[in-house]
Amino acid sequence: MLDRPRSRDHYPERLDLIRRLIAEADDDKLAAELADLAAANDDVWREDGALVCQALDELPAARRQALILRLADPAVGSLLVGLAAGIGPDALSWGAARLLADAVAQREAVDPGVLGAVAEVTRRETGEVPAALVAVMRRTTHRYTKHWPVEDWPRLRPWLEPFAGVLSPGEAWAEAANAEAPSPELLAHALAASGARPAPRWARRGAELVAGLGGEPVRARIRSWCALVPRPRTIPLRDGGAGLADPNQVPDPYNARALRGLVYLLSVSPHHPDDVPAVGRLAQHAAEKVPGHGPRSQMVALACVYALERFTTLPALRELARLRSVGQPTGIAAALTGAIARRSVALNVDPGRL
Repeated sequence: MLDRPRSRDHYPERLDLIRRLIAEADDDKLAAELADLAAANDDVWREDGALVCQALDELPAARRQALILRLADPAVGSLLVGLAAGIGPDALSWGAARLLADAVAQREAVDPGVLGAVAEVTRRETGEVPAALVAVMRRTTHRYTKHWPVEDWPRLRPWLEPFAGVLSPGEAWAEAANAEAPSPELLAHALAASGARPAPRWARRGAELVAGLGGEPVRARIRSWCALVPRPRTIPLRDGGAGLADPNQVPDPYNARALRGLVYLLSVSPHHPDDVPAVGRLAQHAAEKVPGHGPRSQMVALACVYALERFTTLPALRELARLRSVGQPTGIAAALTGAIARRSVALNVDPGRL
């Protein structure tokens, strides 16, 4: 093998070597060189790396699949996915699909054509689709990119529909919610929430649902899930590269929708004093800025501000003031300022003395 590249994007000598190994059909050496190069460039294929991928794309599907089996390392997931592009479920082997399923679980978004093929082979061989594979399908649909053929997108829809209402694994709080929810309807209703405040019909049904499932014990369970949100991901995602946000610091988009709905459920049912610190801590975590991204989740942070205002108590007003005092991104700061002003008038409190 040649020496490691001078930079992670430019390695003309290694590109020439890979082209030569492709021409010579020496796939054992080619796989070893690709693995070594992936370790050197952190499995990020730009500039000369993109030319490597272009050369591999021209290989027959059977040869690319053989390379996947030779590489056999989920840590080089971008490379494996690139090799699998265009290989349909009828041609994809179970061994290659199993490797790809492990690799894509560590990715933020993946070619939907590859995801659909892996899901089909996995279900054919095991009778089910792993929840971690569903999670990356959801992340991929959330981060739509026109680089992938539009005809591939409908292939994901049938795989996602049976999992509606089940949160994506990879986050401790979501896994706890899946295991502990007293009824599937609780998470399904949370996911159905939308907008900057809950719709009246949604709020009425939410209050009835919480009361029917036990009232305060359900709310206590929701608070316990909120406390788990800051924990590290249970399935770490690979960093997208320099200049991009660390996906491990940003909530799963599907789970974030559910979290917003659960906070709304706290806001529309009779509150407990423990709600205030629980929602305040969640608001502060969600509002923290992530480099390259902005607030961790402005949607969740704004839901927390709404809930704190709805609690209508002096401790809740003080928590709003505390959150405002620590400095917040513009949109969240404006929401806090408005909530403090309205609640101060309602409670006949001077906001300057909080």
